[in-house]
Amino acid sequence: MNNVAHALLRAASTLVSTLGVLAAQQTTFDFHSNFWVNLHHFLYEQAISKSPEPSDSSDWHQPLEVYRKDIATHELLSRDIAGINIALSQVENTESLKDSGVDAELTQTLERAATIYKVRWWPHHNRANLAWIAAASPLVAKYETVMKPELSAAYQMPWPPDPIRTNVAEYASWAGAYTVLDPTHITISSGPVSQAVVESLFHEASHGMIQKISDALTAELDSQKKLFQRRAFWHAVLFYTVGEVAQRHLDDYTMFGIKNGVLERGWPGALPILDKDWKPYLDGKIDLA
Repeated sequence: MNNVAHALLRAASTLVSTLGVLAAQQTTFDFHSNFWVNLHHFLYEQAISKSPEPSDSSDWHQPLEVYRKDIATHELLSRDIAGINIALSQVENTESLKDSGVDAELTQTLERAATIYKVRWWPHHNRANLAWIAAASPLVAKYETVMKPELSAAYQMPWPPDPIRTNVAEYASWAGAYTVLDPTHITISSGPVSQAVVESLFHEASHGMIQKISDALTAELDSQKKLFQRRAFWHAVLFYTVGEVAQRHLDDYTMFGIKNGVLERGWPGALPILDKDWKPYLDGKIDLA
């Protein structure tokens, strides 16, 4: 073996070792590339797609029809569908869904689709998921020590003591990520990795911590006998809070809510109000009340 080959092997070994250390040190997110979770989300994605992946197999078409008729008619965040994801998360990469908590009919559907998915799509999806985890983990490790205490202080809630279960999947809803609560459980897509991944992950984690702020907003509205012009204004506050904290620490970064127009589309006119009345709280110049 020549010197160049030896150098490449040493570099690869160093990279693997570094990523291993970062993953071991990381305490915020518990990343998984789970076969059954990915199959469930891929079937959902294909069921709503106008141009699904072609397949000649009845073992794929029959499960896909079940998803079209019974599963994809509901949002992934709806209680029943979210429950499927939680149950599948506990199974990890076993050959069977026996004793998974998934009902018998859906178990049969998923196990039938698994024979095709495992050969045709899963190898590629799993590689993409693992590459995403390898790229995202150092970013989280770099910023978690400053992001967590600042967000925890903003929400006046302690950060969860255990790493947050985070499933990485080829598809994770139209938004690219979603979260269910009690306990906080994140599913995120393995798209391109950039600094925005840091904001996205901490945004999803914040769904489990925003309740005190949401309750305070509701109480103030009730006391003034008023309504917001747009629903779920707490979500605008969440977007702004995580984005503002991310802007403080990430290099040359603009919060997602501004860069992608989410705040203006979802809550027109809210941004200048948040700049005026909420940012001083985040800066420690005023109290929550």
